Amino acid sequence: MLDQLQYKQSVVKVQSPLAKWITLLSPLYQRFVPVSIQFRKNYQYAKLDDITLLALLCWQVELGMTDQRRFYRFLLSLGFNDLPERSRFNRISVNAMNIFQWIRFGLIQTVMPNPTYTIIDSFPMPLCHPIRNHRAKRLRSIANIGFNSTKKQWYYGLKGSFEVTNQGVAVAYTITKASIHDINMVTTLVDQYPCRQILADTGYLSRKLKAQLAEIGINFWTPKRRNMHHTGTDDRLLKRNRRQIESVFSRWVSLFNPEKDRAHSVRGFQARLEQCLLVDTINQIN
Repeated sequence: MLDQLQYKQSVVKVQSPLAKWITLLSPLYQRFVPVSIQFRKNYQYAKLDDITLLALLCWQVELGMTDQRRFYRFLLSLGFNDLPERSRFNRISVNAMNIFQWIRFGLIQTVMPNPTYTIIDSFPMPLCHPIRNHRAKRLRSIANIGFNSTKKQWYYGLKGSFEVTNQGVAVAYTITKASIHDINMVTTLVDQYPCRQILADTGYLSRKLKAQLAEIGINFWTPKRRNMHHTGTDDRLLKRNRRQIESVFSRWVSLFNPEKDRAHSVRGFQARLEQCLLVDTINQIN
C-alpha cells in the first residue's frame, strides 16, 4: 500500500471567500448605495440579491477570471444552481457598475484621510497583441492606435489616466482613446478629485497647464528636462515619490488585464474596471 500513488483532490474554497466579501460589502452597501436603488421596484423577486452579486464579482477579481462566460460556468460547476440565465447574469453584472462606483466613492470620501499629495499618470490598455493593431475591431467606437513610450511600441486599445493618492488608492480616472495626449486629461481628473499638491512626469510638462492649476491653488509639479533651467531645490525625493504610481499600475495588472478582458462593450469594459478598483481600494484600506 505504501508504494501506491497518492491522489490528493484539489479543494476549491467557496464559503470562505464569499462569506468574507459578504461581510465586508453588506455594511458598505447599506451605507453608500441610495435607498432608491436598494429598494427599487420588485427587488425582492430577484433571483440574486445585490450583495451576493457584488460578493461574487469581487471573488471573480480575486480568481483572475476576465471571461464572464467562463466565470458563470465555474459557478455552475460549484453548485450555484439558483443563478439567473447566463445572458441575464451578464447584464446584471454590467449594471452593477454604478453600485461599485457608489461604494468606492463613499469609501474615498469618508474612510480615507486627506492625502499629502496625489500622483497623475497614464496607463496603456492594449486590447490585442501588436501584430493585430490594424485588424482589431473590439471597442472600435472609442479605441484606436497609440504609442506606448515605456515599451517603445504602438498598440491598439485605450488609455487610462489615473490620479492616485500617496497611499496608493485611485481616487479619479478617465478612459480615452490611445492617441489622446496625457495633458488633455489633467483638468478632468482634477475636477473629480482636487488636491493642493499633484506630482506628474515629464509627459505633463506645460507652462499653460501649470499656470491654470496655480490659479485654483494647485501646485502641479513635474521634473524638468536636462536642457531646462533648474532651480537650487533638490527634487530627488519628489521623483522617488512620483514613481509610486508605477508600482500601483503593476499591481493592477494582476487584477485587471485589459488584453485578456473579453468585454465587447464600453460599459462592460468599465464595469470590469470598477470591479478591480473596488477590490484594490478595499485591500489598501484594510
